[in-house]
Order: sequence, then structure tokens, then C-alpha cells
Amino acid sequence: MPALRQHLPRLLAWTGLLLSPLATADDTLTGGWGGLRKRLADAGLQFQASYTGSAIEHLAGGFRRGLDSQGLLDVSLELDLEKVLGWQGALFHAEGLWLQGSDPSSAYIGNFDEVSGIAGVATARPYQVWLQQRFLNDRVTLKAGWVTLDVDFMNSTGANLFTNASFGSPVQTWNGNFTAPVYPVAALGASLEWRMDDHHELQFGVYDGDTGGERGNLRTSNTRVAGDDGAAILLEFAGSYKLAGRPGTWKLGSGWNTGLTTVNETGDMSHGNGHAYVIIDQTLLGGITQDADDRLAVFTRLGCAPWTERSVVDFSLDFGFTGAGFRKGDLWGAAVTYVSFSGSFVAAQAGSGTFSTTSETTLELTYKTSLSEWLTLQPTLQHVITPQDGAQDATVLGLVMGVTF
Repeated sequence: MPALRQHLPRLLAWTGLLLSPLATADDTLTGGWGGLRKRLADAGLQFQASYTGSAIEHLAGGFRRGLDSQGLLDVSLELDLEKVLGWQGALFHAEGLWLQGSDPSSAYIGNFDEVSGIAGVATARPYQVWLQQRFLNDRVTLKAGWVTLDVDFMNSTGANLFTNASFGSPVQTWNGNFTAPVYPVAALGASLEWRMDDHHELQFGVYDGDTGGERGNLRTSNTRVAGDDGAAILLEFAGSYKLAGRPGTWKLGSGWNTGLTTVNETGDMSHGNGHAYVIIDQTLLGGITQDADDRLAVFTRLGCAPWTERSVVDFSLDFGFTGAGFRKGDLWGAAVTYVSFSGSFVAAQAGSGTFSTTSETTLELTYKTSLSEWLTLQPTLQHVITPQDGAQDATVLGLVMGVTF
């Protein structure tokens, strides 16, 4: 059984290639369950399951060459409580994860921005469990429970295509400095979203400030709330607009964590640290009419952490292009992510005998194709410049498969 678990992600990735000729028009691999899926949905019960498998070949640089694999099974259940109980505007969500494989960045490269966005400590764990309530004609939404802040904050539509973990939410000036709840560890928290009008939204969130990390919650979400955890507080203002008739969105946000933070050069503990960010997604070609596909779009995400003496990352920048592929529904992307390590952190690492570069840059090229409504394949090529641990610049080739059940 351990050997099977070790090789399961790779076997499933190649299974995707074998299954591609069998692709059907169904939205999911398991179809409509003879009509049962629709009957359950009409009654207020939605079942969702997906599997993401990736194989990553380390072609050059880093510590060593080799082949690695990862897998993520994500299963969730949602109850529309208005249909089930007559509770108007209420929704219940429960979700679990099964992570397989290992982290290729720590094993082969020594870089900060992990080349796999699904990598994590191999385990099965409950994930998000929350209750959501809508008010005022659905303009105000309150969500609370065991949650992760990266679902609601710091997201970019264009950046989501890429497989390097840095392009996921949140931006690195948050993710690199705090252990507040993000994938794959949830914790207690709540968020309030106000849709002010058709073009503007304001969002506020409060979460447990320190989850204890993956290994501190090996098979569970974080249920511990201690006084020294502090609170992670986030505020984001978002808007949509038209530029030459083409749609765009912007987000301006900030975050503050009240918990204890290490002062880099002294090792003392200090309360509080924060960051600010801006995100822009803009269509360049296509998208003029409501149903028109984007043929070319650009995104950028910029984050900064002013309190550099207690930050690992003081500045980060993501920038890239996405566009329509050769087939309808296909997407290609080219992007760069840059992270700057604070001078006090680099100096503290040197003082303790541990080396860190002053910055790290990763380039990614990717193409995502849909072989059916439920099966996608995505080859990706990444090049890591000045990995944090000081290894040689690294080049990796990956293949990601996505299956919706």
C-alpha cells in the first residue's frame, strides 16, 4: 500500500492520457448518475470532486535532476439551506483534501516560490467547513467557520492559470511572512463582502493569525485558538471598468496580523506586521461583447511589506499574459514572478550561517487544453533564477492533469 500511494499521482496522470480518447460531452467523469445528481441538486445538495495530478521533471540546475509527482483529491459537499430547510439565503459547505507526493522545490531546487501549486505534506485532512448567509437582496454576504483567506482575498483571474505556487493567492508579501490560514490548512475565520453596486465591492476578513502550519495540523484543520496567535485582518476594495470597450478589474487591499512576529536580526518577538497590494486584470483583445472570449489579457500583482525588519519578503511582483489557444477553450500563458527578500532577513540568515539570495525570479510558460468537459491537460515549463538557497538556476518541465468527477 505505501508503494501504491507513492506512485498513485504519476499513475493517475498517465491514466489521463489513456482516458482522453474516451472523452464524452458530460460535465463530469461520472456523468449524471442516472439522473440522481440533478435530483439531489434540485433538492439542495451539490456533490463536487476533482483530482489534480502533476509530474515534474527537473531538467537542469538546482540540487539535482530527477522526476517528481504530486496529487490532490478535493471532495466537497454543499447544502442550499433554503431548499433543504427553508432558510433563505443560507449555504453550508464542507470539504476535505487528500494530498499525495512531495514538494519538488525543497527536494530538487531550494527555491522559495514552489514550482508546484498543489504540493504539500502528504496526508488526508478536513479542509473548509463554513456557513454562508446573504442579506439585502444578496448585496451583503457573511461567511464564517473553518476557512482559508486565499479563497476570498488577493486573487487574479489571469494569474490562476499558472502552476507555480506564487501565482496563487495570496501574494508573497503575505504568504511569505505569515502562517494565517491558506491552502491547505484552514482555521477559524469570517469574512463580510458588500457589493456596493454593479462595479464595486468591499470585503473585510478576520482570521486566526497563526495556524501552526501543515505539520502542526497534520490530519486536521486548525482548531486551536491561543492568545499569542493574534488575528489576521484584511480589507480589500475591488472595482470593474472598461478600457477602450474591453473589461478590466482592479483590487486594492491591505492586511495586518496582530500576532507575534520575529524581528529578523535580533530574534526578539514583536506584535504586528502587515502589507499592502494592488492587482489589475485587463483584457487587451476580444471581450468587447458580454459573451466574447478574451483573446489576449494581461495581469499584474504587486505587494509590499513596509515593516522590513520583521519580514522575510519585503516586495513581490507577478506579471504575465494569457490568451486563447489553438482550440476553443484552450489557454496559453507567459508570466514572471519576482520576490525580494528583506535586507534584515538576508543579514540574519548570514549571521546564523544560513545563506539566502537577495531575490528570486521565476519564468513560466504554460498551455492548458480541455480534452473533454471533465479532463484537462496542462504542460508547463519553468525557469528559476537565483533560487533562495543559492543552488544553480533551475529548469523544470511539468505536466498537470485535472479530472472532475
